[in-house]
Amino acid sequence: MAVCVFFGTFARTDLSGDRMRGANFMAYFPFFADIEGMKWLIAGGGGVALRKVRDLLPYGAVIEVVSPDMSPDLNEMAKDSAYADTLKLTRRAFEDRDLDRADFVIAATSEPGLNSRISALCRSKRIPVNVVDVKEECSFIFPSIVRDGPVVVGISTGGMSPVIARYLKARIRSVMPDSLGELTTRLGAYRETIKNLFPDSPRVRSALFYELAEEGLSHNGCLTQEQAQIIINRKLEQEHE
Repeated sequence: MAVCVFFGTFARTDLSGDRMRGANFMAYFPFFADIEGMKWLIAGGGGVALRKVRDLLPYGAVIEVVSPDMSPDLNEMAKDSAYADTLKLTRRAFEDRDLDRADFVIAATSEPGLNSRISALCRSKRIPVNVVDVKEECSFIFPSIVRDGPVVVGISTGGMSPVIARYLKARIRSVMPDSLGELTTRLGAYRETIKNLFPDSPRVRSALFYELAEEGLSHNGCLTQEQAQIIINRKLEQEHE
C-alpha cells in the first residue's frame, strides 16, 4: 500500500520587496514521503504524543513512544490488537541509544531542555526531528492536513500563523466535493487502460483525464463506469476520424 505523509524540510528562501517588505526568513519546502514501515520515536507520552500517534498510524508508521508516564488513551491504543505491530510503549525516561533505531524523531516531553538535547543529538546523527512548538529546533514540521482517501492537502505557514492554517483548512474542506477521494481512486483505476489505448499520445491522455475529472466533479465527485466509458469511446472515435 502506498502511503504518504506531508512534511517540510528547511530550505533557505529570500523573499523581498512587496512580498515580504525586504524580510528574510526560513521557509519549509513541502514534499510527500512514503513512511510505511519507517520507525518513529516519540519522546513523551502526553496529549501531544497521542495526537502524533493518531496522525501517523494511518500512514503505516511504526511508532515507539518512550516516556515514564503515558496518557490513558495511549495505554488503551496499545492494548488494541490492530496496533500490535505498529505501536510500542516503552515506560522509562528517554535514553540516547533510543535514537539508534529511529528514522524520524518527535521530541514532545514536558522538559524543554531535554527536547533541545534530543534535537541536537538528532541533528548530529542526521535524523529528521520535530520539536513540538519550537520550530527553530525542528528539521521538519507537520502541516495541517485535509484528507479524503488518496487526496491529501498539507497546509503550513512555517509556524508563523496557525490561525491562517486553520482558516485555509476550513476553506479547502468546504469546497471539496464529498466523494472526491472516491473519484480520484476511480480515475487512478483507469490510468493503465487509457495508457494502453493511447500509448503514443500523452496530450490526448491528459485531455481525456481532464474530461473524466470534469464529469465527475460536475456530479459532486461521482463518476459511473457508464459515464467514463462514453467519454473514453468518444475520444477513441475522435482520434480515428
